[in-house]
Amino acid sequence: MQKQNMIKVTDFDKLINPDKIDEDVFIFDDIRSVSVDDTPVMIEMPIFVLCVQGSASVELNLKEYNVPANSLVTLMPDHILHGYKHSDDFKGLFIAVSNRCVDELIPDILTALPAVMTFRTSPVVELTAEEMDMLKKMHSFLWMLVRSDVGIYKKKVVNGMLQSLLYTALSAYKSRNMYTSVKRSRNEEIFFNFFTLLEHNFRDERSVQFYADKLCITPKHLSTVVKSVSGKTAGSWIDGYVILAAKVMLRSSASTVQEVSVALNFPNQSFFGKFFKQHVGVSPREYRLKNDSEPSAEK
Repeated sequence: MQKQNMIKVTDFDKLINPDKIDEDVFIFDDIRSVSVDDTPVMIEMPIFVLCVQGSASVELNLKEYNVPANSLVTLMPDHILHGYKHSDDFKGLFIAVSNRCVDELIPDILTALPAVMTFRTSPVVELTAEEMDMLKKMHSFLWMLVRSDVGIYKKKVVNGMLQSLLYTALSAYKSRNMYTSVKRSRNEEIFFNFFTLLEHNFRDERSVQFYADKLCITPKHLSTVVKSVSGKTAGSWIDGYVILAAKVMLRSSASTVQEVSVALNFPNQSFFGKFFKQHVGVSPREYRLKNDSEPSAEK
């Protein structure tokens, strides 16, 4: 079985009539555009959702979040979307922006490491009436720009508006979570780079040595740095991501334990079973039968 059948990645080319610029910006307002079936979806680029009216709930990384009216949801590339529900009167505004585009527009968005963790663990923020009004107007104007023909500088004009929208959204998170935007220390830089590598490689690479080699440091130094910055060892982060993916697959698909084992690059089903039981306390089959709702990948 192909790995992508176990956890899909977001495919914006299959959205229902999205407006877009190249493959960098997608904008739409129809929840039906976001197709989620029994197969969980690995988010591949930041997605911003503005809940204009009604309410919704979204399951990310096996944890359910309530999304009330007048709130903002930020889905990050490390999120696994398992599903969503919404009220009959739900109305939302959606913008997906490529990682490259975000890096260019807001080069300091990730300069504060706590921001990364905030988006990952607290994706929903309730907005003031003023913040909501500003973001709605920015979204409307941005959509008009995307659809219009404003000449040879169209993309620059769109990027300017998009930058304003992104900074406004970021300000809402920062004001609620009270982290400060400061230059990363060397250790924070190492951890951020490790975190980024982990998001893209955890299915295939589970050794600290692999990540240390990629970062051109020793495994011991990587482990020391990761522990000092995050409070968890590098090995714990790696195992946590693997276990989270395994839980999602076991709960969300009809795939056999063997197929899950193959998708996560274990040498055999027996090895996967022992690994899973060591970290979860029950075998993969027992976990599936119980339909355990434990939400976190933390150890």
